[in-house]
Parts: sequence; structure tokens; C-alpha cells
Amino acid sequence: MIQKIEEQDGYMLLHFGEPPANVGKIEFVNCIAHQQNQILFCQWRDNDSWTVPGGRVEPGETVDETARRELLEETGATLKNLEVLCYIHCFMYNLEYWGLAYLGEIEALGSPLDLEEVSEARLFSHFPENPTKPGPFENQSKALYLAAIRKLSETKD
Repeated sequence: MIQKIEEQDGYMLLHFGEPPANVGKIEFVNCIAHQQNQILFCQWRDNDSWTVPGGRVEPGETVDETARRELLEETGATLKNLEVLCYIHCFMYNLEYWGLAYLGEIEALGSPLDLEEVSEARLFSHFPENPTKPGPFENQSKALYLAAIRKLSETKD
């Protein structure tokens, strides 16, 4: 299944299931962490918007390592397990690039380590609407949140 997500500066395609045949180098990851049907979000310090944790893959780092590092830096959480939720093909800012979204169960919660970037992390049982204006990638965060909730409900049945 492919889902198209419109954003302010372009769009992205979420590819669920098998990796797409044309998948390129993974340049960023998102990590959707869950605990008891709640999803962990972080709040960006510069605009107060809530988003799912994630970031760029650093040189010499695997995408799994990136997911765990970004989650720890932005939320203080660690995971018990990690599985691919979807591949993300972005057409944003006049660029084309690939990302990967992971889903994982929270092993331990802590506090964000990167306090210059993130002000707080919190579990939500609903998608957190941003108080002022939509944050960057808000549609992507909402789509990943809904996909994670669907996947979690499927595994319960």
C-alpha cells in the first residue's frame, strides 16, 4: 500500500509492506515509540509543535542506530524492539530523498537529552494538535501516528 502525504513544501509517499524496488539510500529515520497504546512525541523548542522523533543518518551509522540515537536524544526513551513501519519517499524542497519509519515498544522512559532542540517529550493516546500553527512535517507525523495505531491494533487481534 502507498499513501501520499501533502506537506507545505512538497509531498511524500509512505510505502507499507515490502521495500519498494526503487528505494534509494536512506537519509533519515522516524521512530514511533509506543507504550500501552500511546505514542511518544517530542515538542520542538523553537515553535512548540509536537512531532514524532527522528533525524538524519550520520556517516558510519546504520539506520537502526540512527533511530535509537534520535529517540534517546529527543525523548530520553529506549526500546525493547524495532520493526520497519514504512519506507518514506520524499519530494520536498525541490529534492528527492528516502527515509524509513520504525515502530518500537518503549523499554524505559527518560527525559530529552537534546534540550537545545526539544523542550519536552510525552506519551499521547491521541494525535497532539499543535497549539499555534502546524509544525513542519505535521501531516507526516499524523500519518505515521495513524499507521502505528493501525499496526498496533492489528497485532492485538
